[in-house]
Amino acid sequence: MSEPVGVAILTPMPLEFKAVHAHLRGSRRIWHPAGTAAEVGMVPGVPWPVAVILTGEGTSDAGALAERVSAWLEPRMLLVVGIAGALKPDVELGDVVVATWVYGYHGGKEDNTGFHARPRTWRSHHRLTQAAGILAAIGNGWARPLDSLPSVHLKPIAAGDVVLNSRTSPLRRQLREHYNDAVAIEMESAGVMAAAHLRDRMPILTVRGISDLADGRKHLSDGAGLQPAAAAHAAAFAMAVLRELPTDFAAGPDARAGQEEPDEPGVGWRALGEPLPAVWPGDLGVSRPRGAATLELCLLPAVPGPPLETPRLAALPAELVALGRAANVFAPAEEVSEVSGQAAVAVTAQAGLGVTRRDERCGWQPLPRDSLGSVLDEEDLTSRLAALLTVLSTIGVPPPRQAAVAVGVTPSVMLAEGRVDDMPRTATRGRTSLTPLRVPAADALPWEQLAAAPADVAAELAARLLAAFRLRQKG
Repeated sequence: MSEPVGVAILTPMPLEFKAVHAHLRGSRRIWHPAGTAAEVGMVPGVPWPVAVILTGEGTSDAGALAERVSAWLEPRMLLVVGIAGALKPDVELGDVVVATWVYGYHGGKEDNTGFHARPRTWRSHHRLTQAAGILAAIGNGWARPLDSLPSVHLKPIAAGDVVLNSRTSPLRRQLREHYNDAVAIEMESAGVMAAAHLRDRMPILTVRGISDLADGRKHLSDGAGLQPAAAAHAAAFAMAVLRELPTDFAAGPDARAGQEEPDEPGVGWRALGEPLPAVWPGDLGVSRPRGAATLELCLLPAVPGPPLETPRLAALPAELVALGRAANVFAPAEEVSEVSGQAAVAVTAQAGLGVTRRDERCGWQPLPRDSLGSVLDEEDLTSRLAALLTVLSTIGVPPPRQAAVAVGVTPSVMLAEGRVDDMPRTATRGRTSLTPLRVPAADALPWEQLAAAPADVAAELAARLLAAFRLRQKG
């Protein structure tokens, strides 16, 4: 049975699998009828599901499993992520090599005059190498979780079924003579490249961390623990490349249909038959902040999916705290409480984020206020809603295909339309009301669009909220 994902990442060895799997959130294991397993989950900042597969070492096994995974999970691209040995002195231990070309170096003819290379070569996908090259050039914080900042090389890689550990062996001389621009050697990418070529040139990229220098001292490098470190470097860079890609690059055919040349930009809202019941902060057991009107946002799966597993739900509050601080939903010095039960909640005295077991997502922040009450400023509303949308859409659990969105202000006491730049105010035409101001979840939009354009979605929601407020003012 097919279960489409955005990208399938092939890892030869368990330590390489572990390095990539550490980036998944909300992962679950699925099985092919013939016995192949895949871990499928979400990577923060990547809007489509990611699958990680253990292939084992060698060209043949990797190629065969690449073909199987391509038919089974229908990924829009393949990544090969793992470790490699360096072939050049300027490629150091711990560096990352991104293959621009892959050489299958075993092709050739041997006769009385010697060996004559007949290489098979494959070029990596242009958009993927562009994303990798720009990331390598500007950094963009991809190595922040690591202990160092490895150098990144976009160069050819040689691949074949031999572990090379010598500077003087016949294979080393062959590589030096016939594949002189290759900077690293490994054992799987040639098979995967061949499989991707047969899948109508599926986009593919190889990312390798350098764990040894292929110089006869591999045992020393391995003994020093350089294999796990190199695998972690490759995995971190590969995840960063995925975040650099356009959101629709790995979307399925349905999501991409009609988007090649849109008549005009915009968000594809779809009216629901009836509004979905929203989950507000009060429904999560959170007390309302005193003295301030609170902006509230809810994302609801348009079609219910499987409930979140208990261990994943229990681990979410810490992730919500980190995401909230990064997006300035929580102030840097603000104390944040973590709660886990039927919902995962991270909350301060004024703001909060929550996720229910049914993947209903909620975020809230106080509106700007002065002595005359709280202010509805369209520009400020858009900024706050965009921040909440960004956080809620990057939580590391599998997202729904479509989400309905509700927005509101609770309570709307001493609330007036105005500009934050004009505060503090000397007069206002606000209206006192204890009734929450709510725009129900009557429309849904594709998750890919929500994740790709939070500012556009936020602008629409801010306009809807102001329209509802103005209508109430006339009533």
